[in-house]
Amino acid sequence: MPLTSSAEVVASAIFNIIQAQMGPLGVAVMYYGDQTIIPETPAVCVSPGNKQRGWEGASLATRNTIETYVYVYYGKLQDAQVNLHAAQTLADAIEPVVQADVTLGGLVIGTLCVQNEPGVINKQGSLLMGNRMTFESFSKTRLP
Repeated sequence: MPLTSSAEVVASAIFNIIQAQMGPLGVAVMYYGDQTIIPETPAVCVSPGNKQRGWEGASLATRNTIETYVYVYYGKLQDAQVNLHAAQTLADAIEPVVQADVTLGGLVIGTLCVQNEPGVINKQGSLLMGNRMTFESFSKTRLP
């Protein structure tokens, strides 16, 4: 399988990896792309992020850096501290699931969770605890 330079392909692969482990992770619902309304939690949204390309040597080769954002939402009617612990625990559990195959099935050379930011998120007036995880994948491709 050739390496990809597509942020869509990488985000879809990460979505599928997490979706296959929804039960063991305890995820209630998943979405492709961030959502304005989160009707049920724990929820995970996967969205393509920034893509950067640069020249890599000669002969039209490029190095591609592709970001994918994984949003984790947790908002049960309970103590906010418990929700924060639960959101962080879920985010920490997602990281090794995605990185179990750092090549995403041969689509990229490597994938790494480079940032995992916890916080409070306002979704249509509802405050949820959550994390924004940034996975960075890189590949090398050649222009036609």
